Amino acid sequence: MDRPKVYVSRILAQEGLRELRDVCDLHIWQEAELMTRKVQFKLFADCTGLLATTDIKIDRELLEACPGLKVVSNHAVGFDNIDVPTCTEFGVPAGNTPGVLSETTADLAFTLILATARRVLEMADWVKQDHWTVNTGMLDNLGRDVHHTTLGIIGLGRIGREVARRATGFNMKILYHNRNRDEQAENEYGALYATRDEILNRSDILSLHLPLSEQTTHYIGKNELKQMKPSAILVNTARGQLVDQTALFSAIKNGELAGAGLDVTDPEPMRGDDPLLTLPQVTVLPHIGSATDTTRIKMAEMAAQNLIRALSGQPMLSCINPDSIGKGRSASLYQ
Repeated sequence: MDRPKVYVSRILAQEGLRELRDVCDLHIWQEAELMTRKVQFKLFADCTGLLATTDIKIDRELLEACPGLKVVSNHAVGFDNIDVPTCTEFGVPAGNTPGVLSETTADLAFTLILATARRVLEMADWVKQDHWTVNTGMLDNLGRDVHHTTLGIIGLGRIGREVARRATGFNMKILYHNRNRDEQAENEYGALYATRDEILNRSDILSLHLPLSEQTTHYIGKNELKQMKPSAILVNTARGQLVDQTALFSAIKNGELAGAGLDVTDPEPMRGDDPLLTLPQVTVLPHIGSATDTTRIKMAEMAAQNLIRALSGQPMLSCINPDSIGKGRSASLYQ
């Protein structure tokens, strides 16, 4: 029996793909440049499975161009690149990789909190520029305390909970806003539920952990920034489009917000001439929330396992559209 053909859209941690290679006719895009849409249609046309990175838009156009595609797996926890209703309509299960990157991304969120509050990158550049002298004053280069401040978390999912866990080590007061109350987090971390307005008004540091959707695009805009304390810091490790960056630039430049730490931007990649990069109070990183060697291996393993399990008629480790399983294109996989 022929092995199913699977395409991997970018070079990933090979340790995570070993089992997939053993059971599939595996093809991996080897170029540094992202494949064009036309190339995607050509290379995926006769594939049964696709292990996709978030640059691949899995929508009606792609599914119609690739009639043999029965299952897709995202190398990410977020899935705003996937048209979920259309995949469900076609009977194409779509997987993602929650859990394996939660702690690593939370680590980076706290890195941004500390780096922005204590002006770490700004001060490192200050030393490199030879500004540190014996005359540097005791009131120069002051940052802000993180311990015993109020941390607001919007979106208390897996990553948000891990940020809350870390905040307890800094004796922070934790506020959270979520669709549902989380009594376990309230009991374990002393987190307090707050309305959106309350969390904007009261947070010294606001950390975003929302999925991207039509409802959450520009979740933080001009009006929301005006509600925040002038001394507050905004941290975003979720999706760049959650924040209106034009409004963020104006708020920081005009002294209405103390600073921001961003691992995600709109657009990505951010160009070097972006106005936000002219502000020393802003720390920007190139979307490296999950970028550690161990976590990227785990992500590849989980994405691969999602494919392997679906192609063999088993439940995915994480499926974002379980209603699609065994229907339409995937019906033959689950007989």
